Amino acid sequence: MNRFESRELLEDSLADELLKVLTESIEKYGNATLLLSGGSTPKGLFKKLSERKFPWENITIGLVDERFVNNSSEYSNEKLIRETLLQNEAKDATFIPMVYDDLDETINLELAQKAYEKLERLDAVILGMGDDGHTASIFPNDPESEIAFSTQELIVSTKAPNFPSNRITCSLKFLQGAKRTFLFFTGENKLKVLNESVAKKHPIAHFYNPNTDIYYAN
Repeated sequence: MNRFESRELLEDSLADELLKVLTESIEKYGNATLLLSGGSTPKGLFKKLSERKFPWENITIGLVDERFVNNSSEYSNEKLIRETLLQNEAKDATFIPMVYDDLDETINLELAQKAYEKLERLDAVILGMGDDGHTASIFPNDPESEIAFSTQELIVSTKAPNFPSNRITCSLKFLQGAKRTFLFFTGENKLKVLNESVAKKHPIAHFYNPNTDIYYAN
């Protein structure tokens, strides 16, 4: 686990490591793919990344999960990414949404699935974690989230315990196929949740292993 004395130090270090991973993929394949989590925790990281001089035109950015809302909603992860990361130096990165039709979940899921099928690979994924041990939009005690653990599909719908409850998430198998996975969280309470996740069978337990780079700050 990578522990930092402040969130700012964490963000600087994680930004450096992310760009290193993406650079390696660009050098090997000519492009790179990055999937991001929403929420308030990574806002500072995204803003710092947007200010880094980098060949962003070779980067495709997607989401680990999304709320089933219009992309202008304050709850939209897409809106967050566009306002924090897809700015400044990073404005030329390609972005793949998860919401295409916010009036029909079934049609939207089909469209999101087709969009994500075009991704050649996942070079880097940033995960977050909730106080209940959920990650992406895979929640404990949610029957639809159970499907996300076993399905061969890339994208599934789930139900969150809080508003807005209708969610879209990458499946476990899809996320576990990433070249590098980073778990980014802050606060002692979440550290406790992570440490108890295996015993309590929280969704995040599937990523609490040596294959995940954990970045933590109080």
